[in-house]
Amino acid sequence: MGTSSLYGGPKKTSLLPSDYNPEDTPEQDNSTDSNPEEADPTDNPDKESPQQERPEEEKPETPPEVLPMQPSVSWGTARSSMRKAMNSRSGSNVKGAIRNYTKALGGHANATRQAAKARKTAFDLYSYFSGTPETIRKRFEDAGIRFDGRSTREIFNDICNLIAPVPNDLEDSLVNMALQETVADVAVDESIDLNQLESFNEELLQRLIGGLMKHYIFDKLIMQSEQTALKNCERTSNLRELEKSIKKYIDGIVDSVVPSLVKNGLNPDDFNRAVETLFDMSYQQMEELR
Repeated sequence: MGTSSLYGGPKKTSLLPSDYNPEDTPEQDNSTDSNPEEADPTDNPDKESPQQERPEEEKPETPPEVLPMQPSVSWGTARSSMRKAMNSRSGSNVKGAIRNYTKALGGHANATRQAAKARKTAFDLYSYFSGTPETIRKRFEDAGIRFDGRSTREIFNDICNLIAPVPNDLEDSLVNMALQETVADVAVDESIDLNQLESFNEELLQRLIGGLMKHYIFDKLIMQSEQTALKNCERTSNLRELEKSIKKYIDGIVDSVVPSLVKNGLNPDDFNRAVETLFDMSYQQMEELR
């Protein structure tokens, strides 16, 4: 894991709070009746949008407050599955690690609820990158982004700084990093030239939304479930190979749902419903991996 060299990583912001201790979570392999407080209630959907003058009706709706669902698998079991997958990277073990992690979050519905900040940033991406190419470019110019005489990397860097949340807490840090990684992935594509209007198309929109989802889900999974695995890892290469296997499954799941739901021309309410469905479908597939 790690941010792209395009941005040099987050600006010295730790993903973990100063008092975080991975050993606070029991490691017993009890798979039922876990305490709901073991879930990671890190979401806070109340952050303002980076577009200061967006009409009120276009702001994403704050999800109704719901009680966290009780995890059907403990964090101890989820991390045990991660260790097992690291020592024997068979397809069934990797799928089991992903499945138990999602259940430890409280299942797909609770995982989607926790992703409120990632969903809001997806909405911000859509607010800028949807519409006609001329409209999209004017939005960025009005926001102070310069195009003429600048490389696509430089322009994307400014766009990322415009949209990414300030990493003041864990969820904001995860979303910030996921957006930086997404933009870095897209910026190296030589077929994309942001000085050319035709680059602002539906394919770019889908790549940005899908990339944000993939990196957010993957980075959060690794951060939450790999602490114990790191301590028991004799060879770093084993851990890196496991990460590649997990990333492959997550990428495949997200790529299978994004094209059908992320379309140009959706109104704000329809996009909010679409992005919530995207996260829910992705986490549900992770929870049902066999």
